[in-house]
Amino acid sequence: MGNFCSISISCDKLLSGCLDFTFGKVVYISKLKENVNRLQIAVDELIDLHSDVKRRVEVSEEQQLKQLDQVRRWISRAEAAISKSNELLRDGPQEIEKLCLRGYCSKNYKSSYRFAKKVDEGLRDVADLKAKGGFENVAEKIPAASGVPRPSEPAVGLESTFNKVWTWLREEKQVGIVGLYGMGGVGKTTLLTQINNESLKKPNDF
Repeated sequence: MGNFCSISISCDKLLSGCLDFTFGKVVYISKLKENVNRLQIAVDELIDLHSDVKRRVEVSEEQQLKQLDQVRRWISRAEAAISKSNELLRDGPQEIEKLCLRGYCSKNYKSSYRFAKKVDEGLRDVADLKAKGGFENVAEKIPAASGVPRPSEPAVGLESTFNKVWTWLREEKQVGIVGLYGMGGVGKTTLLTQINNESLKKPNDF
């Protein structure tokens, strides 16, 4: 004779669990219309914030700054959330039409519950993005390319010229280009080599 086992479950607990599950679905559906309206407002605000961040990035890049990776990821996530939310908002009126009994029931209960849950998830995603979109900085200075030390000869008689050029490189003046010119053999290459080697010891933004 085969073995068997039995499990006794309290009817009260079973009924309570079913009611809690059903009530949870009713709450989602009953708030559907309200949450669709809230999602529309939240998405509009996220669109404005996304535009502001993008504009700040564009201005920073014009100033030769590099966009932060966290900002790039946020922009990508925001665009995905906006697209997904807009799809829900397009379907919103059709889903709301299915509601009955003052929004506590639906002509298609399963469809309304699934849609209401997606709207609720969309609200949370958009709220999270809005909270994380207040960047203090959206870009940073691009690190100067590292140079390579070069063999250098003694810069005899070039000390004053070197000091003058090095001052221009270190000071924050409106100097964008420094030109070195002269006859062959006067030490232009030697001077440039010395500047190159010195700049590796003392990084600057020139």
